[in-house]
Amino acid sequence: MSRLLLLGLLAACASSARIERETGADVDAVRGATAGRVGQEPPPRASAADDGSIDASVREMLAAELDESAAVKIALLNNRVVRERYERLGVARAELVQAGLLRNPVFAGNAKSFDGGTEVELTLAGSFIELFYRPLRRRIAAAELESARAEVTRDLVALVFDVRRALVGVRAAERLVAARRTSVAAASASHDLMRGLHEAGNVTDPRLTAEELGEVRARLDLAAAEAAAVEAREPMQVLLGLWGRDTGWRVAGELGDSVGDGLDLERVESRSIAQSLDLAAHRSQIEAAAQAAGLARWQGVFPALEAGIASKRESSDGSWGLGPDLALVVPLFDQGQARRAKEVAILRERIAHHVSLAVEIRSAARTYRDRVASLRDRARYLRDTYLPLRTKLLKETLANYNAMQVGAFEVLLAKQQELDAQREYVETLRLAWNARLDLEEILAGSFRSPRAMGEPAAAPSGHESPGKGH
Repeated sequence: MSRLLLLGLLAACASSARIERETGADVDAVRGATAGRVGQEPPPRASAADDGSIDASVREMLAAELDESAAVKIALLNNRVVRERYERLGVARAELVQAGLLRNPVFAGNAKSFDGGTEVELTLAGSFIELFYRPLRRRIAAAELESARAEVTRDLVALVFDVRRALVGVRAAERLVAARRTSVAAASASHDLMRGLHEAGNVTDPRLTAEELGEVRARLDLAAAEAAAVEAREPMQVLLGLWGRDTGWRVAGELGDSVGDGLDLERVESRSIAQSLDLAAHRSQIEAAAQAAGLARWQGVFPALEAGIASKRESSDGSWGLGPDLALVVPLFDQGQARRAKEVAILRERIAHHVSLAVEIRSAARTYRDRVASLRDRARYLRDTYLPLRTKLLKETLANYNAMQVGAFEVLLAKQQELDAQREYVETLRLAWNARLDLEEILAGSFRSPRAMGEPAAAPSGHESPGKGH
């Protein structure tokens, strides 16, 4: 008996090691697929339990300025979502192994005392029909594992693009802060100049007050921009998995003006369908549902069939008898109609959803393509036409102000309108970069609905539109 227990323990340890080894292969496959889609490979699966600490290599990268590549690398190393998704692969792999195991045989025995002695019955039986159902169960679990692989790859791709979007938000906020600081410096210099003229008696009180008002307004706008920049860092902190003293990182570079460089807008529908990890996961789910429907059909005919060995000791003379033991469930009342109908309905539901999802992906690809083209053109028009005109108007207004042809409030209004134009340009750039990332993400295989992810291409509220026809 002790030998049997020892053999059982050794077999369990070997099986656990096999599951870990095969899960590692699943993780490596996902890592390779992710790297092929986003250009960066996630880390391997951790061999020890997560203690919540931050790796020294992450801190080393945080000490330098973060560009996009470094930010993505830190997220893949330090965001616990990556480890969480890896464990999902472990669950799916374990379920596949479980599906290939036969049910343990059942040992049963009873004893009855009679005047002539004790009658003993012993049976050892197992599910014979499982030998035939086992391949079907394994195919179901294998399809579900393939679905899990596709889903985990999609989630890692989505994480990479979330980091890139968050970095766009940080850079846009910092660019607005820089513009506000320039405005404060200009307003402060103008106020100092006007104060000197006022002390010399060349400027009236209202003009001096107007200049002071302009500086105060500029400082208020700077404070609001700085607060927004601090808040814009928080989504990145979460994606990088940072807290405490590790949150003081700095960003390298700034929000670029060339949104459309190197972006291929041709055949986005067919490319997004070919690369879709969501569709790949659904195809595996359809395969699993088809196998489950077939299993339900056979289980309706043969619900259970157990076979084994039975022995009996007669009470009269103490002799033992040995022979086969068979138990068959007779499908008299339940022929599995409901189970078959359920599995067929699930199969049809998944097929219909697959078609619907493909339509959504095609629509999203077109939406992102059109959005990035529209916002790219709008940002270019703002930069090349609208902003220069606003700057020209401000200079002309200042010239007329110095010639005492307009009042100080006209100058303040012109300054505010130029600042609003700069803010509109930065906001349009942010939207354009996000639209580009939306398109790149769906072409990398990760689909998220435009209703949930995208932003409209309309001008930001409260700003003057530069018009159409460009």
